[in-house]
Amino acid sequence: MNKERKKTIIWLSISIIILVIIFFSALMIGRYTISIPSFFSALFNMPSADSVDKSVILSLRLPRTLVALLVGIALSLSGLVYQETFQNKLVSPDFLGVSTGAGFGAAIAIIVGLTGLLISIAAFVFGIITMLLTVAIAKIFRNNSPTILLLSGIIISGLMSAGISFVEFMADTDKQLGEIVYWLLGTFSKATIRDVWILLPIVTVCSLFLFIIRWRINIVALGRNEAVSLGLNYNLYRNLIILTATLLTAASVAYSGIVGWIGLVVPHMARICVGRDARKTIQLTILFGAAFAIICDIISRTFTASEIPLSAVTGFLGTPIFIVILFLRRKTIYDKT
Repeated sequence: MNKERKKTIIWLSISIIILVIIFFSALMIGRYTISIPSFFSALFNMPSADSVDKSVILSLRLPRTLVALLVGIALSLSGLVYQETFQNKLVSPDFLGVSTGAGFGAAIAIIVGLTGLLISIAAFVFGIITMLLTVAIAKIFRNNSPTILLLSGIIISGLMSAGISFVEFMADTDKQLGEIVYWLLGTFSKATIRDVWILLPIVTVCSLFLFIIRWRINIVALGRNEAVSLGLNYNLYRNLIILTATLLTAASVAYSGIVGWIGLVVPHMARICVGRDARKTIQLTILFGAAFAIICDIISRTFTASEIPLSAVTGFLGTPIFIVILFLRRKTIYDKT
């Protein structure tokens, strides 16, 4: 076993152990704290289990922790492949306008009186539509470069942000405006087990697909000329990667609102540990992203009497982490950007 492979296995093992600890801690920690013996009694449905503990764990904390785990995986993984595909390590999942598009769809759904699952569906559909608009604008320039697609995404993102502002202006200030703002700031508070069953197949299938083609992601990251010279159908795989990452982003935003920093910071954390090879970083990004999102959720619902918006928590955590990353990789962070 070579040194690099051993290093990767060690990081993966440590990350799995940490993720398991964080996951079970999330089920016990909160404004209503559950002791370890009570937790296991409730989890395994023992006769001594307290009905309140069981309800808190199974009905409230387990669904939102699972949703947080899935959203963390989706955003971090989409951030990783976006950065590799666009050859820009400062790209995040919201650069193509998918997040703001989904937010615009949710805002419209709220203002017309839709609730629950229908808001999530509207957010998901608008996220996909936004990506299609981004691609359409890029086609107008008759230029297939990643930079043009990225700039098109910024244009559409600005348009969708303007749409959100207009919808907020038109919303009923007594009911709708507060709900729109709360949704846009990001939260797992409304997560249900139904949401888990909807998110699980999307995140699983997309993650497996990206894992299977992980070596092709490395080739796409080299650029069009190098990829074609190596015999890879560059356009096909670039479009498949972008589509898969877009599905992950739209699905996560549909159930958590707009959550920043995870897709930007987590891929860099993985690269610091195991290097830039996507064959190694994908697994570690999945584990880091899940753990990061769960930690943010714990902080969101624990630190104050009322729940802190996820975007605020990810910002407070992500900013210092990214500063450290910039310092550690100050000689290479801007390569090919």
